[in-house]
Amino acid sequence: MKKPFLIIALFAGLFTAFSVTTPASAKTKSAKVLSSRTLSKKPYHAVSGYLYTSTSLTKKAHNADNYPFTVFYTYKSDTVRKANGNKAVYYYVRNGNGKVKGWIWRGHLVRVVDTQKQLSQLNELVNLIDSTTTKTHNQIVALLKNVNNNTSLSTLINNLTDLQNSLTNNSDIAKLGQIISLIRSDVSTGINNLYNTAQILHNVNTNLTSLINGLLNQISTK
Repeated sequence: MKKPFLIIALFAGLFTAFSVTTPASAKTKSAKVLSSRTLSKKPYHAVSGYLYTSTSLTKKAHNADNYPFTVFYTYKSDTVRKANGNKAVYYYVRNGNGKVKGWIWRGHLVRVVDTQKQLSQLNELVNLIDSTTTKTHNQIVALLKNVNNNTSLSTLINNLTDLQNSLTNNSDIAKLGQIISLIRSDVSTGINNLYNTAQILHNVNTNLTSLINGLLNQISTK
């Protein structure tokens, strides 16, 4: 008659042992911060992903899908090694009133473009090219016409710098320096390809060729 009680006690003991010895594998492993830096305050839209309470990435604060039109501002950047071993860069962002905030992977952010500023810079770029001497103007246009879908911003900058170094006209040298500075600035939005006029107006990623074609259409023929 005592056997059922012995069996129950045995299973109870086994259950207790497994309960005690089972590792806490359900707990999310934290990401490790490798480096940190302060960012200048810039406006972005969050297009996907989550905002986390910290760069340990263990607790989600907000789903970015719920804030499609919210403008977030950047403040800090952390490079982390995630639980899967991959490195990633997360930005600390806040909305205007500071109520929606957190750390989000920078790949889920899209820069908010200042349309008036971009168009002003584009017009300045066109005017600078038009104001160079005929020979320099034609050389710049020739470089722009050679741009294709595989041309990176750095390649164009290098080609323009080589042209600048070959010039003897001081005015053209100075103007080409301004052109290079403008192309390096917010006209390129800080990425490795320029955005075209449509992107400036509609915030859609495009390639260098589109912008160059737009520039060529606006540049006067000499």
